[in-house]
Amino acid sequence: MGVLRAAVTTGLTAAWAVSRRRAVKTFDAASRHPRRAQEAWLARAWPALSESSYGRALGLPTASSLEAFRRRAPVVGWDDVAPLVARLAAGERGVLTTEPVLVFERTSGSTATPKRVPYTQGLLDDFSAATGPWLDDLFRHFPGLFHARQYWSLSPAARAPETTPSGVRVGFEDDTEYFGPVTRLAMKQLMAVPGAVGQLRGVEAWTLATLVPLVEAADLGFISVWNPSFLTLLLEALEARWGEVLPRLSPARRRAVEALPARTAEALWPSLQLVSCWTDGWAKAALPGLRRLAPRVPIQGKGLLATEGVVSFPRWGLPAPVAAVTSHLLEFEPLDGGGPLWVDELRAGARYTPVLTTRGGLLRYRLPDVVTCVGHWRALPMLRFEGRSDKTSDLRGEKLSAVAVEPKLERALRGLPLAFALLAPRLEPTAGYTLFLEGPLDDAQLRALADAVETALLEEHHYRYCRDLGQLSGVDVVRVEGGRQRWLEALTARGLKLGDIKPSAFDPSPDWARWLSPPGTRGPSP
Repeated sequence: MGVLRAAVTTGLTAAWAVSRRRAVKTFDAASRHPRRAQEAWLARAWPALSESSYGRALGLPTASSLEAFRRRAPVVGWDDVAPLVARLAAGERGVLTTEPVLVFERTSGSTATPKRVPYTQGLLDDFSAATGPWLDDLFRHFPGLFHARQYWSLSPAARAPETTPSGVRVGFEDDTEYFGPVTRLAMKQLMAVPGAVGQLRGVEAWTLATLVPLVEAADLGFISVWNPSFLTLLLEALEARWGEVLPRLSPARRRAVEALPARTAEALWPSLQLVSCWTDGWAKAALPGLRRLAPRVPIQGKGLLATEGVVSFPRWGLPAPVAAVTSHLLEFEPLDGGGPLWVDELRAGARYTPVLTTRGGLLRYRLPDVVTCVGHWRALPMLRFEGRSDKTSDLRGEKLSAVAVEPKLERALRGLPLAFALLAPRLEPTAGYTLFLEGPLDDAQLRALADAVETALLEEHHYRYCRDLGQLSGVDVVRVEGGRQRWLEALTARGLKLGDIKPSAFDPSPDWARWLSPPGTRGPSP
């Protein structure tokens, strides 16, 4: 790094540290008195929310009150909100909040039709209320990250640039747009891969344009991606395309990497201190593959950061992320029944669905996610992500959901040398479920796995009932080759960004056979 660039970077990182202080101080106080923090958040957000068209329609009172708000505003889902968002996209103002909409961001859509979530400056500030304390905690435990080069997930563009009918941009250019302006400036100085790479639409061109500056960055210290498989694919692509990458490096860097005895992450980037990625839910299954390529680099889970808002973020050394109590108004619906609870009412061991109120204008919005409270840090619940509640298959009334099925799959497949696994419904030749598997297993082992998954699914009452009535046939199994790549190609063909695709082993779409199974690969069936 040149002297001038180093001086600029040092100045920006110092300003970055100052910009985080208020968020860190606020969160520190909130972690001890979360109810008080939630009341303060609602009072701050109240004018813009209560004076919107939606707020007036609900009859929100002039003064804010947690209980009055709960009495007036119902818990809603996306179908309830979508017509209001459509009015915003058409150019109407003040629908959900009196704040202007800056951009619409798409949800990943890997489990449902993608949504367009309106972003205001208030919503961006509330994301910073979580990312500030998260980064500050990281820098205290890994002080070298202040000056190390960084790689933040840049997927190939899945679509051409898009705007709403009223001319508002749809989609962030990269992950740095979730941060405040000082943070973005500092991060851009430290980026190993230029943001323009994310505008490339061809995967082949994008891969090479990512790998060359990434390998060139000998001082790379931090990697942030969403799906751990995204990083694994990049590192595997590096091995496959090494002959293309090498000639494009600077002479000094080329000599250095040619002398390496191995091309592991630690060898290529000896300064690499941390990888940040999803580690909960089905993402756990992708971690061994990443570990083989980066065996000693610490990995930190992301917490639950949805397009609609932040539920939790990690702190180093804790067993699970903590509730983002200064970002939004948080409520949690118990899965075992009962009305929504405030953040300080959660009990260890219970599972919940988060309900968010945000300064983007979503009021008491139910996220289609499930979290488990695993304990408390100070007065805040620590929340582990379990899965999606909206990812449900119901061919004949069996009502199988990802949050119920994926733990069963993990149990049945644990310890097996599988490169890919996916359970999905089928309609032909008979209605039922197919287990797509890739790995060095013989027919007897495949059949045993299908039987194990079938036995696990029979624990679900509605599935067992459909099987007893003969409405569904048992789980069959199909061998696949290049399953992970085919799965990603199918999802990117739907318009999803590669780095945003959520790890999953269960999909309710019944058309996966045409994407995953070459002719003649169907295994033994009952």
